[in-house]
Amino acid sequence: MLVANELADHRLQWHGDRIDKRMCKISTASLSLYSLRYGAEVGIFPDLYDDFSLVHFSLSGEIEVEADRHRSHVPFGRALVSTPRENINLRWSQGSEQLILRVPHDLLEAAARDIGDPDRYKAVAQMPGLVMSEQASHLWQAQLRAFAALEAGGQRSSAFGPWFSHVERGMALFLLLQSTQTVDMADLDRPANWQRRDKSVARRLDRLRAYADANLQRPVTLGDLASVAALSERQLNAFCHAEMGQAPMTWLRGVRLDAIRMSLIANPDLDLSDIAMLHGFFHLGRFSAYYRERFGELPSQTRKIARNG
Repeated sequence: MLVANELADHRLQWHGDRIDKRMCKISTASLSLYSLRYGAEVGIFPDLYDDFSLVHFSLSGEIEVEADRHRSHVPFGRALVSTPRENINLRWSQGSEQLILRVPHDLLEAAARDIGDPDRYKAVAQMPGLVMSEQASHLWQAQLRAFAALEAGGQRSSAFGPWFSHVERGMALFLLLQSTQTVDMADLDRPANWQRRDKSVARRLDRLRAYADANLQRPVTLGDLASVAALSERQLNAFCHAEMGQAPMTWLRGVRLDAIRMSLIANPDLDLSDIAMLHGFFHLGRFSAYYRERFGELPSQTRKIARNG
């Protein structure tokens, strides 16, 4: 119900039994960014979007989008701009997690007028699905990180308002510029055994995530993760770089930092030293640096914002 209220009314069709649904949201005056996962493989059949486009970025796993008889495959680390006019359905792989930016069309239209090229707005608003190039997707990910960090700062000071407007307009302009890009679809084609491979990858990602979540406060080695994934340590390293864009222990650190942040938001009276050490961070200076790199703020700032509502 919450997802329907925020994005679009939709029907879900579950294809797996491990449901691990979560949604987080941050917003500015014009944009809303959602982190969304279902856990299980799922089919999503939403209503048409009402005067907005959605930009998906695959944090893990992948999705397929079929809109207006146009099918797009969005693998890990790639972004898709979607504006269906007739119909749309999506299929998320097991373990998929997406960053979804909701972009209102009036913002895109205003950005197009700013550059004196209104046709660019029309091109985006009439495009059922556009998979960004690998380079553009990396740039988009960097903008999402900056947006999230800026939103955290904006909660502390109203002086961020003008900068928010600048960033919003800049992100809209970036999307407009994608309307003329061409993507080599061969780069996105699945191999003949894609379904078997995808299920194998999804199972490994699912096992890794379940193990990490179950052992947030216990020592975990690279060998432990390799054993869970049924890979050698070298194979696990290659697997994580290919599917998650980072080394396995770096990924695990991020999972633990996410858990700490959620705990601080839920209970801001927690002692920072205690919760850091419980999650395996014994050097508090490095912990603070890792936390700020991931969230754009110090853990003490997260706690202060949570206390002040």
